[in-house]
Formats: sequence, C-alpha cells, structure tokens
Amino acid sequence: MNNPYRLLPPLGALVGFEAAARLGSFSLAAEELNVTQSAISHQIRALESHLGQPLFQRIGRGIELTDAGTDLYNTSADALERVRLGVQRLDAYTKPGTVVVHIPPSLAAGWFMPRLAALKSEAPEIEPWLYTGESYQELADTEYDISFRREPPQLPDEIGQVFLQECRAPLCVPALLEQLEAAPDTVPLIHDEEPDDWRKWYAHAERERENFSAGLNFSDPTFALDAAARGMGVYLGNPELAKPWLKEHKLVQAPGPVLTTKRYIYMVTLDHHLQRPDVRKLWDWLCRHAPLSGDSTSVE
Repeated sequence: MNNPYRLLPPLGALVGFEAAARLGSFSLAAEELNVTQSAISHQIRALESHLGQPLFQRIGRGIELTDAGTDLYNTSADALERVRLGVQRLDAYTKPGTVVVHIPPSLAAGWFMPRLAALKSEAPEIEPWLYTGESYQELADTEYDISFRREPPQLPDEIGQVFLQECRAPLCVPALLEQLEAAPDTVPLIHDEEPDDWRKWYAHAERERENFSAGLNFSDPTFALDAAARGMGVYLGNPELAKPWLKEHKLVQAPGPVLTTKRYIYMVTLDHHLQRPDVRKLWDWLCRHAPLSGDSTSVE
C-alpha cells in the first residue's frame, strides 16, 4: 500500500522553517522556539536535503526566501495555523458541561441565541459549543453531540424528532406594507434557496404578479432577513426565526396567508450521547421548547 505521507518532510523541521521564514532570522526563530540557533540551522539543512533544493539564500548578514521557500512557507504557515487552531478547539471538550451542537446559522441567530440566557439560567452547568453550518453529516463521523439538520435520522443508532416545520410569511419594514397590498406586482422581493414559494404565496393570496425572478438572492435566511430589515424588499421567511427582528419592530409580518411547507428541521443525536447527563439535559430542554409548527396554509 502506498504511504500518502512518505513525501512529507520532518514536521519538526517544518516548524523551525516556518518560524525562520516568518521572522526573517534563524536566531529569532531559535529564541521563539526555545532552541539553539544551530538547531534551527540543522533543521533547515535537513529540510533542504529532503526537498533537494535551497529554501533560503544569504543576503549580507540576513536571509531571504528562495521562490521554492516562499511557496513552502505559504503552504506550511497555513497548515500549521490550522493545526494550532484545531488543537486549541480541543480545549472545549475538556470543559465540564460542554455539549457540541451543530446548527444552521438562521436557527442559531433566530431561535437559539434569543433563548441562550434562559438556558443558562435554568441549567448554568451546560456549556453549549455551537458549530454553525448547513451541510449534512452522519453524527457518528463528527464530534457533534446534537445536530439540527434537514434530514431525518438515517441510521439505527440515531435518535431524532421534528424540531421545526418550516412556515413562510411575508416579512418587511412597515413602509412596504402598503405597496405589497396596493401594488403587489411591483414590490421588490427577496429570495432564498426556495424561490418557488413566492409563486405559491401569491397564488394563495390571490394576488397577481408576472415577474418572480427579480430581486435579491441569499443562500442564508439570516442575510435575507437583514436585507428585509434594511427596507430592500419583502422576504418570504419563517416568522419563528424572524422573532428577534419582529420583537424589535425592525420587521413586521404582512397580512396574508402563512404557508406551511413540507420541509422540516430535525433535531438528531446518538443513543450513547444521551447517556451523558449534560447532553440529556440540553436535549430535554430543547424538546420542551421546540417550536414545531403552527396553524397555516399547507403547500407542496
């Protein structure tokens, strides 16, 4: 079997090289890494021998990267920083009460964050660690204790329930309400990744419009809500996730039908995660506060 790492240089030498390249000095690199200057020189020579080409050239009393050295520095600096940050993130797993939660940004901003203070008041020992993202991943392949996603439980050891059924209602600043009512064919629309819902809403509202493609487009509902709050159009969004904007009167919900889609957000965990008291406590708290769905007009 081919070893994919056989071409990698010694990692210790790579650390010494990155420090010397970043600081422009072998002696400063040695001081930062708490080794001797000769140790840094030895590491650089070993690295150059491994790669078969020079990485530095002497310029007077100083050093300068060769083209190959510049290329390697750009790559190694990025890679080592990623490793450093990854190791730093591991500290969270040693904190008592840590529960790692994977959650879409719109759900985090519109639902979880407004309730975080209440959660901490009820269960101060729980330390939620939020990873925001939309991508589907099997829980067994991740560090997540609880995941909010659009796919139901797929595997035998996954446990889940519907957390939120997606509803859609027109949301805008008060100044656009009259235009939506009096001239619905001219009001600017804001779209997300479900643009056909606008056509369905107009049909249920019995209002006329020819052009449904024009307007701003966002993949993240959070930015669509922000654009609507800036008066840039009407967004057909989820009122449950818009509550922070509605509560502060930055947005209002326009009159008309509220559509219930056949799309859901599921809350999923693994059976063995629930054996941990902190995960179980957060899971039960989320179950008690799950918004689920409300009365509305169902659409396919």
